[in-house]
Amino acid sequence: MSREKAGEQLDNISQHADTNVNPNIHIARSDVGLSAASLSSQYNPLEASPAQTSTTDYTLKKADGMNYTGSTCTASDSSELGDDIAKCNEKDIVADPTKKTDEGENSPFEVVRTAVSNTDDPSIPSMTFRSHVLGIFFVCLISFVNQFYWERDNPIALNLLIVQLLCYPMGMAMAWGLPTRTWNLFGYIWSMNPGPFTIKEHVLVSLMSNASAFMALTVDIFAVLRLYYNPSFPLWAALLLLLSGQLFAYALAGLSRTLLVLPAPMIWPSSLINASLFRTFHEEHDNSGDDQDVKSASGSHPRSCWALRWRPKLLSGMSRTRFFWVCFGFSFVWYFVPGYLVQVLSTISILCLVAPNNHLANMIGDGKQGLGMLSFSLDWSVFSNAFLLSPIATPFWAACNLFLGFVLVFWIALPTAYFNNLWGSATLPLYSINVYTTNSTEYNITRIMRNGVFDPQAYEEYSPLRMSLEFSWVYGIGFAALMSILVHIVLYNGKEIITRVRETKSKHDDIHGKLMTCYPPVKAWWYLVLLVVSSALGIAVGIGAQIGVPWWGYLLSFAIAIVLVIPVGIIQAISNRQPGLSLVAELLSGIVLQGIPTGYSILKLYGHGSLAQALSYAQDMKLAHYMKIPPRQVLLYQLIGIVVSVIVQTCLFFWLIDRIPNMCRPEGFPWVCRSTNLVYSASIIWNLIGPLKVFGEGSPYSPLLWGFLFGLFLPIPVYFLQRRFPNHTWLKHIYIPVILSGIVGLPPMPPVDFPMWFLFGFIFNFVIHRYWNAWWKKYNFTVSAGLDSGLALSGILQFLALTQNGIKLDWWGNRVDQQCTLSKKPWLSP
Repeated sequence: MSREKAGEQLDNISQHADTNVNPNIHIARSDVGLSAASLSSQYNPLEASPAQTSTTDYTLKKADGMNYTGSTCTASDSSELGDDIAKCNEKDIVADPTKKTDEGENSPFEVVRTAVSNTDDPSIPSMTFRSHVLGIFFVCLISFVNQFYWERDNPIALNLLIVQLLCYPMGMAMAWGLPTRTWNLFGYIWSMNPGPFTIKEHVLVSLMSNASAFMALTVDIFAVLRLYYNPSFPLWAALLLLLSGQLFAYALAGLSRTLLVLPAPMIWPSSLINASLFRTFHEEHDNSGDDQDVKSASGSHPRSCWALRWRPKLLSGMSRTRFFWVCFGFSFVWYFVPGYLVQVLSTISILCLVAPNNHLANMIGDGKQGLGMLSFSLDWSVFSNAFLLSPIATPFWAACNLFLGFVLVFWIALPTAYFNNLWGSATLPLYSINVYTTNSTEYNITRIMRNGVFDPQAYEEYSPLRMSLEFSWVYGIGFAALMSILVHIVLYNGKEIITRVRETKSKHDDIHGKLMTCYPPVKAWWYLVLLVVSSALGIAVGIGAQIGVPWWGYLLSFAIAIVLVIPVGIIQAISNRQPGLSLVAELLSGIVLQGIPTGYSILKLYGHGSLAQALSYAQDMKLAHYMKIPPRQVLLYQLIGIVVSVIVQTCLFFWLIDRIPNMCRPEGFPWVCRSTNLVYSASIIWNLIGPLKVFGEGSPYSPLLWGFLFGLFLPIPVYFLQRRFPNHTWLKHIYIPVILSGIVGLPPMPPVDFPMWFLFGFIFNFVIHRYWNAWWKKYNFTVSAGLDSGLALSGILQFLALTQNGIKLDWWGNRVDQQCTLSKKPWLSP
């Protein structure tokens, strides 16, 4: 298979599915509502056009160059379960997904046939010295970088795509340079270099590192305990509780694999993107064809004379690896400017520069605490941030839906309501994640607590809780988004889900399932033991650390995850959409554990965090299933990834708290901990005071509950309009859940991030994709990976070499808080 063909296939599928493999990034975006990344994955095999699901021929690779070969295990050669994979007959086959003699020769689903090979070679090395070294290296790297940047003003997130792109050249280099000598260790013969770097090694490294990619919010839970509720909260308790939550999630994913992973109808569309990329790297290719297509692409589109004239000859001749290092070097060097030398370049507010003493101009123009109009940035961490992810990796139609929601709510509805003093909001800051009293001072929780729990009488004597208007709207829109995604799934995917569930038994053993019988499975009781041990560990540590949650609170949180994992997993595996899980846990915790603010931490850790993480692990298991990775090796690598990432992320955050003055305070810029402070405010709203008081009768925020009804009915007219006018292309790309979810990340996301993110996505995923499509196919994701990686390393180096040693530049260009000095001031006096 040529790389160009694989690139076309990847492009076709990515028109409907977000390239970010992990759908649970909504953990990183906001504490409420739905995931923009999850909802932007609007992939539906039944809606795909023939051109978008065209079958690509795959030919078994030969024993030359960088390709590794061996015997092939086919469906008819499958053996009984056991360790001796030699029972599989050794024979070479040429697989063509368009030709099959019986149903067992290929997947019953065309979209899987286009992305996943229906052959396997059990002799290909997978668990090797190289995969161990690279796996541990990347899990440490991803854990460190994501946690390090998560607490900064503009957090970034490295994900599976980065690992896929970086791991390949590193693995090839190790295959070229490591000694080939064999070693005998207590009868186990092994080698540092068993041959060419294989696709199975590549997959295992990626799976190990992906276990660490999205745990930052879970760490935030313990950060809140340490910073606001219990300054003496010990590191060991945080480590063991977080480890308990992640192991519980993994055990839950393992126990549900017979329903969520093994059946052929459980497709997990996002996994197909990654499977395509793995095959693009490792299967036969013709670089000359790629380069020729790229060089001629700029003149291939007849719609633009300018596109015909402009030919990026220099860049089009580069390999992806070389182009990655060009982007990496540029990003690494440039980030010293907005990250250290001239920090105001991170957010430039034109209105504040033109009228620094005008209150209205400051509120409208501030990109951090205002509306962000006419604000821009020269900082890549603003364009590609942990809240919205890379603009290059998000399909343009999804970006349009998200940006439409942002404009309608944040730039039109919000200022209209705020400056008309809706609910007395004009006496509070326009944009803030803090909670306030009725006289606009920050809420002091010690005034309403006695012995660590809520005191109703003290609350009545002190003050009801107030929020900024945008913060309160986030919850109302989150209610609507939760209902809209459920209705959307019923309307658009209901029949498909029912059909797939019914097919689960009849199509359980497709070609991929049969090929996997060559490998010994993981016993169900292994996962059950892990589930019981991790649950017991969580209860014991929580009670021992005196968190304050009764034992039945832990059982309730476990029950939420256990009950929801199958139905939510089936929805996500088929529709690639995940209903909002955060609000479910928050509502339940606020009702049953009201008055116990630390109860929010436990319900969030197990009821929401573990559930979302379990679905992530299940998706990774499906990817391993597609790539024919031995299940027991997957178990080992994912568990190693979990343990290492928990240690790295938790220890790093506690170290940062002890080393950085004013951590998570405005004075500690750029270490302002936007997400951590959001979790703190949410713990006050949902558990300390409770939803009945905050959103109940008599509260100015009670109308927000109408969001449930609003979200229930809003997708219905759009659905019928799309059926009535099927030829209107723009209409079929309108997705109400995505539009609603566009505003859920505000706060904590800085407002300037959204327009900058959309602008860069427009340039790459519309302009370049439209006029230089072949160049886009070859370099698009490489650009994102290079810029993200260069920025990550540059920021860490600046912190260790400069910031930690007290080397700072104190001048106007680094006084970021003096650009819009009036934006935090309320419009009206209380």
